[in-house]
Amino acid sequence: MLPEVRSRRWRRCCWAVAALTFGLTALVGPRALGAAVIEPQVRIDEPIIGPWTPATTRDEPASRWREPAPADIDSLHFPHFTGPEFNRLFSTAALPNLSSISNAPTIIDSAGLDDRIRAEAVKRGYRRRPLPADNAQLRLIDEGLALQRPAASAWLALRADAAEHGFALVLRSAYRGHQHQRRLFLRPLQAPYEFGDLAERLKLSAPPGYSKHHTGYAIDIGQAGYSDFGQTPAYEWLSADNFANAKKHGWIPSYPPDGGRQGPVPEPWEFTYVGVEAILCFHQPPDSDDPLCNG
Repeated sequence: MLPEVRSRRWRRCCWAVAALTFGLTALVGPRALGAAVIEPQVRIDEPIIGPWTPATTRDEPASRWREPAPADIDSLHFPHFTGPEFNRLFSTAALPNLSSISNAPTIIDSAGLDDRIRAEAVKRGYRRRPLPADNAQLRLIDEGLALQRPAASAWLALRADAAEHGFALVLRSAYRGHQHQRRLFLRPLQAPYEFGDLAERLKLSAPPGYSKHHTGYAIDIGQAGYSDFGQTPAYEWLSADNFANAKKHGWIPSYPPDGGRQGPVPEPWEFTYVGVEAILCFHQPPDSDDPLCNG
């Protein structure tokens, strides 16, 4: 066979392979997958950026209890909550260092489509969430992860308690601002954005302005060596007896399994801090003479 004939056939083979590769890439690329991409515990490795440096000193959780904690705290009876009650507990808890809710941040820089996504988010059960009033009051926990002061101390106490029971808890996400949440929400999608893909994304992630992480009182956690936190021994320990071991440190499930329409599909790895008093006093009447609740 002549060399030039072999050369032409070789070039044709190369073009055929290239065309096949391009076609397969188009079929499985980000745009084709869209919101079908599943990100159960995605984390954006983005350090905290701002004209402030979160302090690293540890504060005690905001509590009217005197140190040390009551000796019988492990046997303390916590009230049981339904899913909707867990959700009301976070929304009504008097948590410090939170600003008033401002105008909704942009999602994709399209006013019409942004409004449709917000309406769809509210229909799913998402609610607008405030940001910290003063970022300088946050506490740095890990590199790039910060929490409100009482939540930071409560997380360290929860992690230590879990370690004593043989569970290595890992903090995967904490405070997130609007821009961080926007990048997280749009991460598996690609412009030009379509309403269907954005609405589908709401099943897995809050749009900016609607995440409990904005408050600095929400955490995503995992157990070292496991990928599905809802199936871990640590989650079994935390969720036992209506989440008694989480309540002991002021934490409640952010999306309880029986919470109804509350935003994303239930996320067993997310917890919110409300404080022990808020948990113990939730069912107390306003005129209760309990010194803990009305002292």
